[in-house]
Order: sequence, then structure tokens, then C-alpha cells
Amino acid sequence: MGKRPLFSIAGIPVRVQPWFFLMIGFLGVLYGRYGWIYVASWMFIATVSILLHEFGHAVAFRFYGLQPSITLHAMGGLTSASTDSAREKFTPTRSIVTSLAGPLSALVLLGLPAWIMAKNQGLDIGVVFQPRAVMTDPAEIVLGQIIFINVGWSLLNLIPILPLDGGNVMASIGELASPRSGRRVANIASIAMAGAFGLWGLSVGAFIAPVFAAFFIAMNIAELSQGRSDDSSRELAEATRALIAYDPVRAEQLAWSVLTQSPSGEQQRWASELTAWARLARGDTFGAQQAVSWITSSPGPSASIGGAIALASGRTQEGVSTLAWALAHDQHKPAKVLGAMAVAQAGQVTAVTHELLAMGSVGVEAAVLFRDLLDYAGHQVDALQVNDLLTASAPRPPGW
Repeated sequence: MGKRPLFSIAGIPVRVQPWFFLMIGFLGVLYGRYGWIYVASWMFIATVSILLHEFGHAVAFRFYGLQPSITLHAMGGLTSASTDSAREKFTPTRSIVTSLAGPLSALVLLGLPAWIMAKNQGLDIGVVFQPRAVMTDPAEIVLGQIIFINVGWSLLNLIPILPLDGGNVMASIGELASPRSGRRVANIASIAMAGAFGLWGLSVGAFIAPVFAAFFIAMNIAELSQGRSDDSSRELAEATRALIAYDPVRAEQLAWSVLTQSPSGEQQRWASELTAWARLARGDTFGAQQAVSWITSSPGPSASIGGAIALASGRTQEGVSTLAWALAHDQHKPAKVLGAMAVAQAGQVTAVTHELLAMGSVGVEAAVLFRDLLDYAGHQVDALQVNDLLTASAPRPPGW
């Protein structure tokens, strides 16, 4: 459960983190040389302006039938909405409109009117964006604050760097061109753009720019890493489905694709084991053993692959006992599916079922699972055989 909203605007919940006020207060200290009243005016203007920006995103989400929420945090604001319950798909085109709605709302509704007013009064707008410039007129200071955040920050937000709005637009355009890799290309482009932005900040004395640049670079590197992990998970799931569909060549190609990316932990373990299952399905017992030897991390290969290799190597009793134990105790369900298939292909369904039934209640539960896994993998005749053995072993009522 998330924190309760502080307030709502037109039914849109707004949460405010304490760090938000700390950050805008820190930036507002720059106006302390004019008097603390202007620090207070900055904090008020900044809060209203950022809320307007986020409300622009929220209205766009609402237009597409989604329920948005707003959070004000140390880096500004975030408007989010779950697309899971949307009646229509939230397409990249809709994402572009939603991303642009935020900065354009602040720019058009506050920034440009303040700019026009300042011009009409003959104020020097250029000093607004010069940190060392000194303004003397109170109206110039206040209008400068409005222009700085609603024009300067809005244009800054349109720079094509993720997670800025311009970066989201770039990513959505990339997804229109290439749904699978568009976001990843945007991450790489964002890292390059952020680096250039940081160097520009150093050259002009805007020392906050390198700080933001470092933050943007770190976020995009993290997203790229997570994206690779997600892609690997999808490939491993597809490899498992390929084995169940009796396509070991495709399964090994997918598993090897993951291994070439030097994964770690569970992904490395399962990719290696899937390679072993694929080789075993092609009759390459030695190759399967070799793939299993690649698994050096805990918890190691599943008991299911060990039992399947034993069956394929002619060690029938060892294979039957190991696979029965795996069906009852192994925690990795995909390995259990492949183990059940290996039992059926070796013609040892009856032997494994008897082994399970001899284990008592735990074995009976595992036998029921064995039956269901065989049925799921397309071995309906074998599943009926297990069901018959379960029925025959069931306790009979007194007097039967």
C-alpha cells in the first residue's frame, strides 16, 4: 500500500515528499540576496509551476481513460497511471502526447504570459538566466522566477534525455520504429546526451548541470542493465516452451543467446541447464553433462536434470529414484515439467509413479502433480496411466 495523498486536485491524488521542499528551498537560496521574501515567492511559484506541469500529464492520462496520481519529490515531480486496466492499449503515440502535455502546459499557461508581460514592461529578460546577474525591480524578480521555471525548466525538460519528458518522447518514437529495441536505443542516446549536457554545464559555470547529468547517466545505465535481464528472462521462458514443443534446436539457440551475455545467478544456472536439456533431447548425453558442469553457482543443477541424464545413460534405477525425489521436492517447476517428459520418453512412468506412491502423502501429492505435468506436456496417455495407478492406490471405504 502506498502513502495516502496529501490532497487531491479534480480527483487526482497528490503526494508530496519532504525532500521536494528541501530541494526547491535549496535552489531558492539564490534569491536570498534580494531578501527572504523572494525565497518564499520562489518556493510558492516553483510548487505551483511543477504542479501545473504534472497536472498537464495527468489531464492527458485522464483523456485516455486512465486514473493518474502525482508525486512531488526531490527531482521535481512524477505523474503515473497504471495502464493494466485501460480499455485501449496505451500506444507510443499516446505516450508522446502525454509526455509533451506537461512542459507545454507550464510553458503556455504561465511561462509565455510572464514573458510577454515582462517584455511589455521593458524588463531585461536575459538576466533571468544569468546566475550572477542582479535584478533590482521587484516585478522583474517575481516575473523572472516565473519565467525561469516555466520557460527555462520546460525547455530543459524537452531535451531528449531519459527520464526527462523529451527523453520519453524520444523513447516512444524509437518504440514506434522498433518496438523491441527502441527504448534501449533511447537509453544509449540519453547517456551520450547527458554527458554532453554535463560538459556544457562545466563550460558555462552551471555546476548543477554535471550533477544532473551524472544522475541521468546512472539511471539509464541501470535501466539498460534491467532491460538486458528482462530480455534474458523472456528468452529463457521461450526456450522452455520450445523444449516442451519438442524443438530442442531452437531451445539451445535461445539458451546460448543468454549465455553469451555473461549472465549471473539464476539466469546463468537455468540457461546452462536448458542447454543440457536441449542436448539431452537430441540424444547428446555427453553434451548435456558438459552443460551441467558449467553450473557453479548455488543451488546448482536441478535434481530433475540429474535424473534425466541418469536415465539417458542407462542407470535406470538411479534415474527413476532421482526423478521421483525431484517431483516431490524440487522447487523449480519448469525443471519438473521437463523431468516428467524425460520419464515418459524413457518409458518409466509406471516405475516413477510406484516410487512416488511409496513415499506416502507427499508422494501422492507429487504423483498428482506428475499426472498434471504429463497432461500439460502433451503426454495424455501417460497421464491416464498415472491416474489409474492413483485410483488403484486410493484407500477404499470399509465394506467396499
